[in-house]
Amino acid sequence: MRLTLCRLFAAAVFAASPAVATAAPAPAAPANKAASPMDAARKALDEVGDMNYQGKTLNEVLEDLKGKAKVNVIIDPMVFQFGFDPNQPAVTVNLKQVKLKDGLRQALAPFNLKCGLTKDGLYISTEDGLTTKQLRQRVSVDCDGTPFATAIKQLAADTGANVVIDPRLKDKANAAVTLKLEDVPLESAIRLMAEVADLGAVRMSNVLFVTTADRAEKLRPSSDGPTQPAPGNPVFPFPGGGPDRLIPFPVPGIGIAPGGMGGAAPALPPVEVKPEPAPAPPVQAVPLPATGTTTPAAPPALPPAPPAPPK
Repeated sequence: MRLTLCRLFAAAVFAASPAVATAAPAPAAPANKAASPMDAARKALDEVGDMNYQGKTLNEVLEDLKGKAKVNVIIDPMVFQFGFDPNQPAVTVNLKQVKLKDGLRQALAPFNLKCGLTKDGLYISTEDGLTTKQLRQRVSVDCDGTPFATAIKQLAADTGANVVIDPRLKDKANAAVTLKLEDVPLESAIRLMAEVADLGAVRMSNVLFVTTADRAEKLRPSSDGPTQPAPGNPVFPFPGGGPDRLIPFPVPGIGIAPGGMGGAAPALPPVEVKPEPAPAPPVQAVPLPATGTTTPAAPPALPPAPPAPPK
């Protein structure tokens, strides 16, 4: 009897208690997609803070910038042809709560230099040099029915270039594009993609503007032409050297090291100096007995002239 009551009590308690379900572990939330180097650089350059440099060299400012933003900084070698020296103390700025990129632009302004992002990092050059660098970055395109606007926006995001799609295009901006290009300048790629989509592209300073073909033709007279490739630095081998001895031809007064900017200039080969011809011997002087003075030797006497014939 007691055993039966205990069993009935246990059954009642079990029935009254809430059921515990064994659930499968919840799947982990997908990790956020890692930011691209370009996105990380943009975010770092948008950080707000104080910028205070007193009599610093541009190289010191850029080194500090690289430490703060963790972004590669490149100076266009062409600016050194104008006598620009980044090791001279010339940067003095005192700015409060500014974006890093805005403070750098103010620091570069006295040198008439600009800065902008590229695939390789933050590029510093003249305005024209920066535009050429950004719009002539090498890209590859592999579109197979990709919407035009999607492909263009991705290229702009990957390169840092200013590419603007006319908002009046609406559905025309989503025209399907099938095109494959390998290692071409960014500007050429966008112009060709616009052509395939029955659109047009014009350059306005450092901006590529994509619009209808008719509007692009109307804008063309007042727009800037396609960018031209920057002249390459010529290289010359040392006499008797091989390909490993090629060095950039040095700009007068500026040393260019094979390892990059800021190094010592490479030693040039010795130049053979030919001896000058010996001067002609001086005219011998003949002393005069009477006065003791000297006079040049007289030329030999000429023979007497023949007598004139009789008339």
